[in-house]
Amino acid sequence: MKIFDQSRQHLLILAVLLLLPLISSSKTKKTSDIKHPKNTKTVSQLMQQLKKRVLSKKFHWDLSLFTDEGWSHKSHTVNGLPLIYWTCGDRESTNASLILSTVHGDEVTPVYFGFRLVEYLKARPELCKDKFVVVAPIVNPDGFLRYRNGTRSNYHKVDLNRNFDTPDWHKDALHLWKTKYAKRRRYYPGEKPASEPETKFQMWLIDEFKPVKIMSVHAPLNILDYDGPKTPEALKLSQKYFDSIQHLRETVKKATPELKFFAFGNFPGSLGNYAGKQRGIPTITAELPTTKASLAPYYFGMIEKGTRIFIEQEVKDSPIRASANSD
Repeated sequence: MKIFDQSRQHLLILAVLLLLPLISSSKTKKTSDIKHPKNTKTVSQLMQQLKKRVLSKKFHWDLSLFTDEGWSHKSHTVNGLPLIYWTCGDRESTNASLILSTVHGDEVTPVYFGFRLVEYLKARPELCKDKFVVVAPIVNPDGFLRYRNGTRSNYHKVDLNRNFDTPDWHKDALHLWKTKYAKRRRYYPGEKPASEPETKFQMWLIDEFKPVKIMSVHAPLNILDYDGPKTPEALKLSQKYFDSIQHLRETVKKATPELKFFAFGNFPGSLGNYAGKQRGIPTITAELPTTKASLAPYYFGMIEKGTRIFIEQEVKDSPIRASANSD
């Protein structure tokens, strides 16, 4: 009888061990727990999906914008799409620019802008001479390719412009989402800051390439916003650096009169808050007037001059480049 009871006990333990994986898998998986997508796509596959979306929506864009060649990528989205970027110029240059586009997947015109800018710079290599430019044309490919018209958020339904790790995130991000935005899904900041691969991708671009200025292209507010230090003392910056970033702000503003200049303010977890306010990198957000795909080529021409000035304008005594050179 004793041997029989021990056998039953051993069988019970074995059954529990076999069931444990099933029990744990039945629990809801947190966003932060999902780190590596099972099936990753190549850059070529991403481009094919982009072409298919552009054709199906009858955007009438030049499909040669979505070339397979010349891209680098860092990690993947939740749905396995590569997070791509393109570079030109001298990486050691002190005049380094980062240009981001399509952070929100339902903003169609920035998709065209990002890819068109890469082709524009390829045709004008002199613009990258003695400079360094990094372009990430589609930060949120999952959002752009999801559903019939895309979605603002990423595959986890997180607003990537509310997910950066800023000092006010834990205190204000979720509270603001619940009160001001009445828990509207499109503005959900995530379970915790920097939880999303697309957010980490943007943070990596900043850490890896040390840009002295950042431009992020959105739609459809028809404004030009600026985030950065308000005084030289804010981050113990030199007066030369402060004067330089103020000049950058004013010259881009004058070169882009079609967009109304508007101080939009800082949101917990936004790029402007993270890069501009927290890290002291002048960050310009260009909001194109609409998301109407047929007007995308016109909008590119509209802010072409401002974009060129942004790339060409030197920012002197940048602390981020000084720290890079000292490493």
